[in-house]
Amino acid sequence: MAEPRWPEPGAGTLDVRALTGGRLLDDVPCYISIQDRHFRILEANRKLVEDFGEHLSERCYAVFKGRVEPCPECPVARTFQDGQEHTSGETIFDRSGLPHAVIVKTSPLRDPSGEIVAVMELFADITVQKELEHRLHDSLTRFHNLFDVVPCYVSVHDRDFRIVEANQRFKESFSRRLGGFCYEIYKHRKEPCPACPVADAFADGHSHSDEQVVFDNAGRQLHVVVYTAPVRDARGQITDVMQVAADITEMRTLQDQLASLGRLVGGIAHSIKNVLEGLRGGVYVANLGFRDQNQADIQTGWEMIQRNVDRLSAMILDMLYCAKQRSPRRLPVSLPEVTRAVVQLFAARSADAGVQLAAEIADNLPDLLAEPRDIHSLISNLVGNALDACYTDQDEQKSSRVLVRVSRQDEQAVIEVADNGTGMDEETRGKLFTMFFSTKGASGTGLGLVVARKVVTEHGGTISVDSTPGQGSTFTVKLPLGGPA
Repeated sequence: MAEPRWPEPGAGTLDVRALTGGRLLDDVPCYISIQDRHFRILEANRKLVEDFGEHLSERCYAVFKGRVEPCPECPVARTFQDGQEHTSGETIFDRSGLPHAVIVKTSPLRDPSGEIVAVMELFADITVQKELEHRLHDSLTRFHNLFDVVPCYVSVHDRDFRIVEANQRFKESFSRRLGGFCYEIYKHRKEPCPACPVADAFADGHSHSDEQVVFDNAGRQLHVVVYTAPVRDARGQITDVMQVAADITEMRTLQDQLASLGRLVGGIAHSIKNVLEGLRGGVYVANLGFRDQNQADIQTGWEMIQRNVDRLSAMILDMLYCAKQRSPRRLPVSLPEVTRAVVQLFAARSADAGVQLAAEIADNLPDLLAEPRDIHSLISNLVGNALDACYTDQDEQKSSRVLVRVSRQDEQAVIEVADNGTGMDEETRGKLFTMFFSTKGASGTGLGLVVARKVVTEHGGTISVDSTPGQGSTFTVKLPLGGPA
């Protein structure tokens, strides 16, 4: 605002209205007042009078704010003090008591000697703009609240696949750090995914969907259904892409279990059928022996019956073992003896398959306090799986081998079963200890490793696997020597 000046001497006597433009003030679409050093209103334009009333010679703070003393941060006072223009945001109240949000600007009025004799105060009414700002703020607040309470993972991606915005659930599950690459945050990749629904939405401007496997910040694998939609600016240009991901992990797990249950039923039916055939054969041989009074046939048939009854019993016991909770007994178990017994048990089978089976047992191992049958079952399951991995290996040039190592680490017994068979990828390793999951097709029940893990857990230990496709696998079991806590 240009600083008004008093006229030169001899130009005639001018009042305040003449000094400030007279009728010009009345035509300005804002509030204007002239105040002296005591904050008395010397002049006001028509718009101010219409909305606030005729208040000449009254104090501005009483007229505009209903105060009994000057405002603590008064732009008029500051202009009188330093002779500079000042601007501030204020709320004033008209004659009806309605508030007006205004931007205030003050400018000094000087006499011919340069002394400040009055201050012009201009109020630009921004009530409508403030109301719009409040509405916009409320809308954004509601939007962000809805954004955060949506029971899905919501994220906004730019063209470089950086996450520029995300809802609360996404931040809690994946990353609170915005600006990172999406493929690094929840895919653990170093480059963009080959089939990316975000890239597709940027490319054609349409929505896309896909089912993906992602990893949360705790390393858990999640199955999600992803939907993407382009975000456009006022000109219709795509600036970002919003991605909404729904967690379907439980549903996929249930589907996998139902599918595996079908395979399990088929496998169990096939195994029971084989057992029944063995029983039928034993009964037939025994009956021949009874008919011919042949003691050797009777003995052979009865042994066949006993062997198949034992197989059926073991199968049912495994299923029952997985189904119930119990605490194992604490009996002294010699790991070297159990390990040698298991190796001897599988010696003929491994020799027939051309697999070298060996054991490495550390000296002076103390007894393990555990359930003897469970430890035997644990090592047997691991050795049996290792042999199966060597049987299915397609590399005929490889010399297949399985090694069982038993050692001590501090107060823990360590059992390692290593093979150089087919190995496993990450996805297979993630499902190994899942009920009914088997890599052996129809011949597997999916119970062996479940039983093994249950034995380890009940004895207060841990089981882990390290595997590389084509190179083999190593299962490591650690059990407290003192038994489960």
